[in-house]
Amino acid sequence: MGHVSRSIPILQQLLQQNNSIIVFCSAEQERIYTQYFNELHYERHEPYDFSFEADGFKLLGFMARLHKLIQQHTKEKQRVKTYLRSNPTDYIISDQRFGFRNKSVFSIFITHQCVLPIPWYFGIGQLLNRYLIGRFDQTWIVDDVHKRFAGNLSRRLHTNHAYLGLKSRFPIATPSGLDEKHLQILIFNGPREFHPLLIEAFHQDLEQIDVIIGERHKGFEGKRHISSWKEADEVLRKASVIYSFSGYSTLMDVVQLGCAWKCIPTPGQKEQEYIYKKTLAKGLGFYNEINSD
Repeated sequence: MGHVSRSIPILQQLLQQNNSIIVFCSAEQERIYTQYFNELHYERHEPYDFSFEADGFKLLGFMARLHKLIQQHTKEKQRVKTYLRSNPTDYIISDQRFGFRNKSVFSIFITHQCVLPIPWYFGIGQLLNRYLIGRFDQTWIVDDVHKRFAGNLSRRLHTNHAYLGLKSRFPIATPSGLDEKHLQILIFNGPREFHPLLIEAFHQDLEQIDVIIGERHKGFEGKRHISSWKEADEVLRKASVIYSFSGYSTLMDVVQLGCAWKCIPTPGQKEQEYIYKKTLAKGLGFYNEINSD
């Protein structure tokens, strides 16, 4: 859902430029997009078949599922090819979907991970990532070219890589609006298998949390609960503190909202561990830290 979130401002800009857009997405993703857009057309396209264990991502488990991911990659390329046979298209834009491209149409890849946060001895994975990105005609990097919130992950590798800046559905918070920020909000983002870890990590803060966004969990009776994205948007604009996993899309939202961020990395997700260690070592002071320069 983080990819859905960061695609919203990109879609808004493309529509303002009078483009006709077809979005390939799941039924759940379409329900979110329809809260923001009336001008989009949709094609059903299911996400990759990832599963998660409660103790986090494991390399051996990933390798065991690799053959299925390769099959889905091949199937995705064929899906695009079949669609293009009867639907004239000028550009293909893929948000981190390596198979969503075609050599007959200018294909663009969106990412914040040109470089993977993996040990040197997994160099084959680094080479594969670079190769698959290189198959696209252009790469759009969702990061600020100067502040580089994704650090080394968003390092530009080729001349056809361009920084888009941070992409969030929220406008940049104005100083006058900061006085209205008073809510402490817990977001159940990321895989539901890991949600109990958020409750455990922030158990000392639960009493002062005002709003819960996401799935319902026991122990939050009497708290305001929100599941609608549009309703959540209004509440998040009033956030003084956000509690969540350290996903990159959430980071971009926090920067735009101008609030503090308490977070933990999702177990086994090296990208989130990297972002957490790089930008959140001082925890709650995230907003002050990023604006100190």
